[in-house]
Amino acid sequence: MAKFCTFFLLLTLGYTGLNAQNTYNLELLATWDAPDLPVASPGNLNLKYSGCWGMAVNGREYGILGGAGDIFIFDVTDPNNVFLRKRFPRPFVTIWREFKSYQNRLYAVTDGVDEGLTIYDFSQAPDTIIETYSSTEFFNKSHTITLDTISGNIYLNGGSSGAGITILNVKDNPDAPVFVTKIPQLTGGYIHDSYVRNDTLYASSGNSGYFIYDFKTDVMNPQFIASVSTGGYNHNSWLTADGRYAYYTEEIPKGRPVQIVDLVEMTTTGQVELVGNGFLDNLVPGGTEAIPHNVYIKDNLLFNSQYEDGLLVYDISNPTVPVLLTSYDTHTQNTGYNGYFGNWGNYPWLPSGNIVAGDMQNGFFLFKLTNSTNSTQDIEKSPNIVVAPNPANDEVVISFTESTKNWQYTLINNTGQRVRAAANISGTQVRVALQGVPAGLYTVVVSEENGFPVARKLVVH
Repeated sequence: MAKFCTFFLLLTLGYTGLNAQNTYNLELLATWDAPDLPVASPGNLNLKYSGCWGMAVNGREYGILGGAGDIFIFDVTDPNNVFLRKRFPRPFVTIWREFKSYQNRLYAVTDGVDEGLTIYDFSQAPDTIIETYSSTEFFNKSHTITLDTISGNIYLNGGSSGAGITILNVKDNPDAPVFVTKIPQLTGGYIHDSYVRNDTLYASSGNSGYFIYDFKTDVMNPQFIASVSTGGYNHNSWLTADGRYAYYTEEIPKGRPVQIVDLVEMTTTGQVELVGNGFLDNLVPGGTEAIPHNVYIKDNLLFNSQYEDGLLVYDISNPTVPVLLTSYDTHTQNTGYNGYFGNWGNYPWLPSGNIVAGDMQNGFFLFKLTNSTNSTQDIEKSPNIVVAPNPANDEVVISFTESTKNWQYTLINNTGQRVRAAANISGTQVRVALQGVPAGLYTVVVSEENGFPVARKLVVH
């Protein structure tokens, strides 16, 4: 029997005497798993679920999860009453199911079997959600699906597209795809997954690397713009809202960091540049082989589905120095890094701010990201405090941008314990030795005489 478990978690800093707190946490709102479902890969992997997505239609919110033999649609409008709204059985059992949405329609593909494209109409939801199209007319399999919501172009990555890409269009009729073209060969070859904005395609091309193409100028004759490779199997990517930076994952080999790409000169010189040092937080004690799988960006937050570590949330206000804010392990049965288990993907764009996630073995999850701050001051953006370097190793310097007196700092770990502290400091900076401080995420809280406390996240390596 499938069942929901609804509960709330809240972690706050165990530190008194300050006027502000700044603690992030993922609250688990609901989870769902049905033990009697078909398994795509029996035995050790026990793969029952794959990709997920979300939709907001007619004032209600939905979470979508791909099952080995089904597509599940959950009504998540009320986090206290999340329920399975619709279950669509599929004709075959498969490891892969991926989704995108457009004009109140959900578009589904798979790479495991010949199911082509399937479309679900949500325009009359919640009363009616129906399948309006299912065909292999234009392709049999697709590893992933990418959709430009301006042009209505659908890009089918991998699968029966081989080393190229198949493009359909649904702008005129979202239930009747029109064939645009099939490009049999691109500069980077096979496309595992891609991100598209204004018909510029950012292609994760596996072992070949990361390739960018212009499909807007002439969709029938796409132009190669730029590429970059760091030697891993390029799996997925997402862009910041301003389009300046891309973040990509490399699934193979294990333990590859998420890389950061500066795109500022992409269209002028045809060059892109790797910036920062990449980032990877191994959350299994003693482990070094975490696998970031799918990253997505909302505002200044990056949501990373990292297999056995679950869902990780990063602050990318400083795009080249992401800071881990919080995480939630959807796969608690792991005691080490074992491979392809855990959190496949997530969807962070529901109007409520709630986050959909899917675990390959454990099913559907709904989260809320919380930030407990009781000061009216924006403590993340206050300009007068600098904590550097970040990440830090042996030492960190805490600086005011102007001279002050009688200020204090406290370094607090993620369980609320004071690790370092000093008071009655004069001058513009203090050096803090970090010898003996375990690696991890910390909060530096600084307050000056008659001033609000200011918090900064600090990563210690």
